[in-house]
Amino acid sequence: MKPFAVAELLARVQALLRRGRGNATLRMSVSDLHVDLVTRKVERGGRRVDLTAREFDLLEFLVRHAHSTVSRDMLAHEIWKDVGRATPLDNVIDVHIARLRRKIDGPNLPRLIHTVRGVGFCLGDSELD
Repeated sequence: MKPFAVAELLARVQALLRRGRGNATLRMSVSDLHVDLVTRKVERGGRRVDLTAREFDLLEFLVRHAHSTVSRDMLAHEIWKDVGRATPLDNVIDVHIARLRRKIDGPNLPRLIHTVRGVGFCLGDSELD
C-alpha cells in the first residue's frame, strides 16, 4: 500500500462528488419541507409524503430552484426531457403540479407551491398569487 496524504484524498473525493450530481447536496429544505435526494424521501411538517417518481423529480427541480420562478418550458425540458413537440405539455404539467400541491400543501399548512400567472411556478413560503 502506497502512502497518501489525507488532504489530497479528501480533495479528490470532493471533486468526484461535484462531478457526480452537479452539487453534492444530499438533503434540501424549504420552510418545513425536507427532501432527501439519496433516499428520495420527503417530509412536510414532520409527516412523510409519498410521491411518485415523476412527482419527486418535479419537486426536486422546484426545490433546487426555490424562491425562483420556474416556467412550464423549463419543466418540460428538464423533467419530461421534451425537446420540442407540436403540442405543449402545459396540461400534463398542470395536472402534476395539482397532484403535488395536494400532497405537499396539506390542510392547515401554509402553501409552498405558488402559481406565477402567465409565467410558471415558484416554491417558497411567500405568497405570490
